[in-house]
Amino acid sequence: MIQLPVNILNFTILVSVIIGITFGILLIFTKRFNLKANRFLGLVPIIISLWNCWVLLIDFDLYTLHNVLNLIPLHYALALGPCIYFYTKYMTEREFSLKKKHFLHFTPVLVEFCISIIQGIESIHKEIPNYDTITFLISSPLLQLIAIISVLLYSFYALKSIKNYHQWVKNNYSNDHKYYLGWLYRLLIIFAVLWFLWVPYTFIDYFVFDYSLGVIHYYPLYILMAAVTIWISAEGFLRPEIILLEDREKPLEKNNIPSKEIIEQAKWLKIQMETNLFFLNAELTLSALAKELDIHPNVTSRIINEGLDKSFSDFVNEYRIDAVINRLKDVEYNRITLLGIAYECGFNSKATFNRVFKKTTGKTPFEFRKLNKD
Repeated sequence: MIQLPVNILNFTILVSVIIGITFGILLIFTKRFNLKANRFLGLVPIIISLWNCWVLLIDFDLYTLHNVLNLIPLHYALALGPCIYFYTKYMTEREFSLKKKHFLHFTPVLVEFCISIIQGIESIHKEIPNYDTITFLISSPLLQLIAIISVLLYSFYALKSIKNYHQWVKNNYSNDHKYYLGWLYRLLIIFAVLWFLWVPYTFIDYFVFDYSLGVIHYYPLYILMAAVTIWISAEGFLRPEIILLEDREKPLEKNNIPSKEIIEQAKWLKIQMETNLFFLNAELTLSALAKELDIHPNVTSRIINEGLDKSFSDFVNEYRIDAVINRLKDVEYNRITLLGIAYECGFNSKATFNRVFKKTTGKTPFEFRKLNKD
């Protein structure tokens, strides 16, 4: 009977493998609105878990005891970057669809797979573990470096897509906080930083220790990588799905000088907003406002952007802040909480209300109320 040298480090890795594969399967097979996006996200914890399986097989010396295990390819790190990127594309671009040309992003994985097979064959032929083969010793540092560059590069473009998406949401939704992907943005930065930490690790191992460090020396990175990957997967699976109320509209080109017609339409729009108090609707969107005005959303967007030189959210929230200020100056509202007044004026988020109020007035709502009472 084989006795495995279990310790706290490899036991932690083993637990992370079980949790990672579980979340991966749930993301890939659970039928949800963002299923296409979730399939790419689900591959990430599975890829990391397979990598950690390789680590455990080394630590438990199973590659030596059962040589046939060397034939099983467990490295697919070059797929991580594309998976993260395409998950983000699906989440930030509603009309995005995967085309044949996009599969070219995964061609490096085929090279990685072929190298793993060659390592396995060499391992069986020479009766040595795959990590002692010449193929591994030559290819591993190079593949590791390419994987790091790949993850960093794809993470950069994923973060860029999220920033562009946030700007679009800000321009089209007055209460934009619930559509933000701030959690994904933060976790992608952490994920990219962790991958960047492989650079000094690999550099020291290769040039200082002649690539002789064992897996135990890499355990801190393996565990951190597994933890962050599971964190991202759990957030992606357990968070309420973001479902936009309308398709994203292509932005119209903005003229430097608005036409007289646009200026007149902007004046008309302001009158309509002040008369009908559309801004009091906490769920007001660009499309909803356009429907109320009986004009196309593109026209509404153009009037706001060109005629008023504002985004949709800034335009609506200015009216809400004015309404809040008027109430704060009215003694009849002294007994109502700041949040109660904010909700009454069209805000549905404390964070958004505080941020917009401070940006507009230069003071927090509490400071403003206190000054008006004195």
